[in-house]
Amino acid sequence: MSNASLIDKLKDQALRVGYARALEASLYEVVNKYVCLRRLEIIHLSRERLEPLELVKTARLSSRIATERELLAMRGDSKWSLGDELLSDYRAGDRCLLSFVDDKPAGYTWVHTRGRPKIFQGLYIEIPPDHLYNYAGYTLPEFRGYGLQPYRHHAVLNQPEWRDRKGMIGFVQAINWSSRRGQSKSGYRKLGTILLVGTNRRFSVHLSRELEPFGIRRIDA
Repeated sequence: MSNASLIDKLKDQALRVGYARALEASLYEVVNKYVCLRRLEIIHLSRERLEPLELVKTARLSSRIATERELLAMRGDSKWSLGDELLSDYRAGDRCLLSFVDDKPAGYTWVHTRGRPKIFQGLYIEIPPDHLYNYAGYTLPEFRGYGLQPYRHHAVLNQPEWRDRKGMIGFVQAINWSSRRGQSKSGYRKLGTILLVGTNRRFSVHLSRELEPFGIRRIDA
């Protein structure tokens, strides 16, 4: 990435989260090009803490589970940022919830239901069997501002096949301020942290003690 692109990215982040946080995120990104030093916040959303939706009255939102044919078509369109790994996740049993604005495809979120999600290359965790793991949410730029992220969280927990689940677990990079703010709008709360130290190929993993009572632990792939 050129210096001009880096400056533009910093300015864009600063408009959303302020210059201090934007600079911290940029430094974090530079450091992690050479070493692995990541602090991941494990977050939890229970049904009881779902925040009421603030929907845009001028638009109609809807959702449904994607088919493999739809995912294959989306993978062929670069605007969706949907790679081969997500398609493999689907074939392994994960599901993708599509969201629509006035019947126009607007974004998605992914759901892992098998209790052993991968949260980083080489790092898998075990989560309670009565919870879902939510990841890889994305909204097309032209549909941001419609409240689709919290809408999808409601839609996931209201899917008939998942109504017996008590809530969802996910993670967010500690310096991803925009994502942290968006998750909190749904009612997500921080459970604890996972710290990765080393290189991208070989790193040590440190789970905070707050995760132990919830049964979250590292497991083999």
